[in-house]
Amino acid sequence: MSKTSFAMFLAGATVGAAATWLCLKRYYEQIAQEEIDSVKAAFAERKPVNTNIAKSEKSNEKQEENQHKADIAKLKPDLVNYAAKLQEEGYTNYTEHSKKNTEEKKDEPMPNEPYVISPDDYGENDNYTQISLVYYAGDGVLADDEDEVVEDIEDTVGEDFAEHFGEYEDDSVFIRNDRLRCDYEILRDNRSFSDVAEGSNY
Repeated sequence: MSKTSFAMFLAGATVGAAATWLCLKRYYEQIAQEEIDSVKAAFAERKPVNTNIAKSEKSNEKQEENQHKADIAKLKPDLVNYAAKLQEEGYTNYTEHSKKNTEEKKDEPMPNEPYVISPDDYGENDNYTQISLVYYAGDGVLADDEDEVVEDIEDTVGEDFAEHFGEYEDDSVFIRNDRLRCDYEILRDNRSFSDVAEGSNY
């Protein structure tokens, strides 16, 4: 095949492709236009909404709502009678019961005596001072972290504090004193205070 023949073939193919593209473009534009026209015609044929019908529907809804309210109002005397019947039969009103318990708790005074708390409760109240103490099991002495002996054990942590070791943790017990507004952490040391005090003098 000569160069001239190839050039003519290439030119013919290009012209054919362009003609095909042009025909297809016109064909799809015509289809699109027909669709647009049919949609316009469908909207033009729609009937305008009758405002009287819309008002009538709203009026019916209002009447139904009023009727529902009237039915509820009729039921109210029955509910009152039902509540009275429940009370006569001795059923508990848990709402009132809960309110009463809450009011009783508010009226209860804070305990004057120190009491044991869990490790999680220790230091939860920002208004309470946290104090660490050491209980020397060898001679039963309670002292602070500077080895000052606690004299008034009963009013500070309670006389029976040592009986509560092991309730939460083996070597510690936590006491709250609401009167003094203090939380105490008491750590058990199996040594005697006298041995510790003598050792610290050297």
